[in-house]
Amino acid sequence: MWKILSFDNMRRSVDICFLDITYSGWLFFKCLRFFHIIKGRVSKFEYNMGDMHLATGESLLYESYRISSETTIAVVDRLKELSVYHGLTSLLPQNKLDLYLEKCVYEEIFPILRFLCIIQWKNRNEKRQHHGVIVWPENGFFSDLQRVWPDGDVSLVANKPLFVFPLVRPFVKKLYDLIQDVFASLLPERLKPPYAKKPCIAVHYAEGIDIKRRSDIFWYPYSQIGPERVIVYFDRSYTHPITKEHIKQIESMGMRWVSLCWRRDIPCGLKTVWRASLGKGPLLTGLKKMEVHSKKDTDGIGKWLFKAGAHLLKEVEYWQAFYRRFNVVVHHDAVECGLQNIAQNIALDFEDGVRVGKQGSEFYIPFGAMIGYYPDHIFFSWNSRMPTFLRADRNRNDYCIVSGFPHNSSIDKDSNDSYCLQKILKDAGGQFLVVLYDNMFSIDLHYSKTMMLSLYRNFLEWIIEDSEVGLIIKSKKPQVLDALPEIHDLLTSAKTTGRCIQLGDVYGSLPSNAARSANIAVGIGISSAVTEAVIAAGCRGVHCDLPGLRSHLYYQWGHGKLIFDDLDSLMKSLKLYKENPENEPELGDWSSRIDDLDPFRDGRGGERIGTYMRWLLKIFDEGKNRNNAIQYANKRYAEQWGDDKVIDMTSESLNKVNGVG
Repeated sequence: MWKILSFDNMRRSVDICFLDITYSGWLFFKCLRFFHIIKGRVSKFEYNMGDMHLATGESLLYESYRISSETTIAVVDRLKELSVYHGLTSLLPQNKLDLYLEKCVYEEIFPILRFLCIIQWKNRNEKRQHHGVIVWPENGFFSDLQRVWPDGDVSLVANKPLFVFPLVRPFVKKLYDLIQDVFASLLPERLKPPYAKKPCIAVHYAEGIDIKRRSDIFWYPYSQIGPERVIVYFDRSYTHPITKEHIKQIESMGMRWVSLCWRRDIPCGLKTVWRASLGKGPLLTGLKKMEVHSKKDTDGIGKWLFKAGAHLLKEVEYWQAFYRRFNVVVHHDAVECGLQNIAQNIALDFEDGVRVGKQGSEFYIPFGAMIGYYPDHIFFSWNSRMPTFLRADRNRNDYCIVSGFPHNSSIDKDSNDSYCLQKILKDAGGQFLVVLYDNMFSIDLHYSKTMMLSLYRNFLEWIIEDSEVGLIIKSKKPQVLDALPEIHDLLTSAKTTGRCIQLGDVYGSLPSNAARSANIAVGIGISSAVTEAVIAAGCRGVHCDLPGLRSHLYYQWGHGKLIFDDLDSLMKSLKLYKENPENEPELGDWSSRIDDLDPFRDGRGGERIGTYMRWLLKIFDEGKNRNNAIQYANKRYAEQWGDDKVIDMTSESLNKVNGVG
C-alpha cells in the first residue's frame, strides 16, 4: 500500500487488484478510501489458467513457461557481466553454475511473468486499453529484470516491504537445523553413522520401496548388486510418512539407511542420522577471498549473486561430505527440478561420481520451458526422443541411455488383479471397457476444475446411458475426485450399475495395471498414464489434450486418432469405435509409432537400468575413475542393446555413440 501511494496517479481513480491480502493491509486500505486518499476499486484478482487459452487454442500457461524461460536466460546473461560471476566460475564448472543461476532466476520470476500473461490475456479478451502496473516484492536482480521486461504496456515496479513475513519460517528452519548441526558435532565418532568401506549407490527415498508400485529401487531386483552396496537416505522431500515397517523392509533386504535430519516420523537413533560438519570447506573459503571490482558488484544484484553463489557452494560442500562419508560413487534420485539436484551433480563432478536419473513421465510442456529439470550425468529414457527435450531444457547431461519404460516389471504379478476387474465389469454387462485417467487441477495449472468436471460428466453419463460400457477410474490422487462434489451423485449412479469401478489406493500405483483389462485408455492432457498403458499393457490409448499443446509431436502423428483437443469429437469417435471398430480403425492405435514410445516393451526396463549401474560399480571397484566407468558401461550396454541406445549428450549434433563415445 505504501508503494501504491507513491504513484503520481493515485489522486485519480485507479483499480487495484491483489493476489493475496493481510488483515492489516485491508484495514489500511479502508482508512485510505474513507479519507478519499484512494478513490479506486479494489478486488481480488480472479483467474484460472486452465480456462485461459491463446488464439491458437493453446493453454496460456504454456505461454508463461516460454516467456519465463526466455526472460530467465536474458537476466542470467546480464549477471555474467559481474566480477562476482567470474569469481564463481573459478570455483565451479561454468556450464553448471549457469544452470543453477537459471533455475534460481526462473523460480523467482515465473510467478511474476505468469501474472503478466494473465493481465495480457484479460486486456486482449476484455478489450482493455489502459496501462497496467505490477507491484512485486523486490529481489536482488530486479533492475536487470526490468531491463529485459517483455511488455511495454504493463510495467514492473519493485516494492521493498518493511517486514517480510514469509522469511520467518525459513529463519526458524535454519535455527532448528543449526541446533541439529551443533548437537551432531558434539557426538563422539563412535555414535555417528559409520564410514562405508566399498563404493556404494545412494538412493534418495522419494517414491517408496514397494517394487509393485512406483519405487526408488525399481532397478534393484534384477541388478545382481549386493544389498550392502545400497544406502537409502531420507530427507524432507518425501510425500508420505516413514514408518517402522518401511525401515524393517529396507533392513530385511540387507540395505543400509540413513536420515539427514531428526524427525518425529522417522524412527531413528544416533547412528542413523548424519549431519554435515559445521566447518567451511575450500569452496566457501575461496568465495570469501574473492575481490569485487565495481560498484555494481556491491549493489543489490551483486549481493544477490554473491548470496546465491554462497548457497550453491554450501550445498556442493554438503553433498561432497555426504558422498565421502558413505563412499557414494552413484547417486540415484527420482526427484525432478530441484536446485539441490544441480549441487549434487557438481559435487559428484568433484568427487568423481555419477548422478543417475530417469524419465518419470511424458513431456507435456513445450521445448525449452523446463530449465534444468534433469541435471544428471546419466539419464535413462523411455525412447530416443528424450534427448531433444533434455537439450532444449539446458540440462547439461553427459549421456542419455534408452532403457524403455522402467516400472513395468510386475506385469505377471498383477495379471490376476486385472482379470478380476475385467470379470466384475463383464458380469455386470460391460462388454466395452474404458480406463479413465484424470490429473490434478488448480487455478495455477493447465488443468482446470471445469475441464475435469466435463471429462467425468461425459464418461459417467455414457456409462449410465449405454449398458454395454464399463468404466475403470484410475485417479491421479484421491484429492481429485474429492474436489469435484458436483459429480458425486453422478458417480454414485454410475457405480450402482455395477459397470463403474473407482480404484482405491491409487497413490504410486502403476496406471498400466488397470489398463490390461481395457479396450481403450483415455487420459486428460498429454497423459503419461495413457502412454504407460500403451507401452506396458498393450491396449489402445488416446490423449484428451484439453490444454491444447498443439506443438506436441503427437498432433503430427495422429490428430483426431491418437490425440484430441476437443472432448465432443473424442466422445463421438469412442462411441463409433465401440459400435464397430471398423468405423474408427486408427483410434488409439499406436502400432505404427510404438517404437517411438518404447523400443523394448518387454518389462525389463528396470533390469537394464540396474545392470548399467552394476557395470558402473564394477569399474569403480577396480579403483578406476568416473570416465572409465561410464565408458565401460556404455560399451557393454551398446553391445547388448544396440549402439543407437547410447546417446552422447555432449555432442553438439547429438550423435549416437558407437559403444564408447
